[in-house]
Amino acid sequence: MEKAFKVIGLALLYVLAILIVECGGFYHPFLWTYSAVFAAVTAAWPYFFLNKQYPVPGVAMLCAIMLVLVNYAIGEGHEIFAIGCLVLAFIAEGLRKFMGKYRSRKGVIASYAVMSLIPFTKSIVLWLDYETAMTLVISRMGDIYAAVMGRMLSKYMLLAMIVLTLIFAVATMWLLTTNWRPRDRYQVGYEEE
Repeated sequence: MEKAFKVIGLALLYVLAILIVECGGFYHPFLWTYSAVFAAVTAAWPYFFLNKQYPVPGVAMLCAIMLVLVNYAIGEGHEIFAIGCLVLAFIAEGLRKFMGKYRSRKGVIASYAVMSLIPFTKSIVLWLDYETAMTLVISRMGDIYAAVMGRMLSKYMLLAMIVLTLIFAVATMWLLTTNWRPRDRYQVGYEEE
C-alpha cells in the first residue's frame, strides 16, 4: 500500500509541475498558450523519478489519467484534452516498451518527448475552435487578454511551440538520465535492502 501512495504521489507531482506553469497564464496569455514549452522542463523530474523507481508498464498512462482527473476536478478539462492525453500516453507507453522493455534511457527520453506535448492538447482548442475558445477567454479574462492572445495564434507560432517543446523535453530528460540506472523491475514490489 505504501508503494501505491508513492507512485500516486509522484504522479501528482507531475500534474502539479504542469499546473504551476499553466497558472502563469493568469499574468500573461503567452504563458498559458505556450505553457507546454515551460512544462517540458518542470514536469521532467517527477516523470524521470517514476520511470527510474518503477520500470513497469503504466507509468505514462497513470500520469495522463491523473492529469485528466485533476483538470476535470478544477473545471479545466474538455474532451479534446482528455482524448489527447490518453492517446499521447498510449504512444509514450509503446515507446517505453519498444525501446528497451521499460528500462532503457532512450525509451524514457522518447516517451517523455511525447508526454511533453500533453499540455499542448489543452491549448489546441484555440486553433481548432477559435471562436468558442476566444468567447470563453473573453468571459473569464477580459477583452485585452483575448486581444493579446489572438495575436499569438499563428500557424508559425504553433509550429515553433511544438519544436521548442520537443527540444526542451529531450534536452531536460537527457540531462536527468545521464547516469541512468533504473531499479530492477523484479524488486519494484519489494523494499530495497
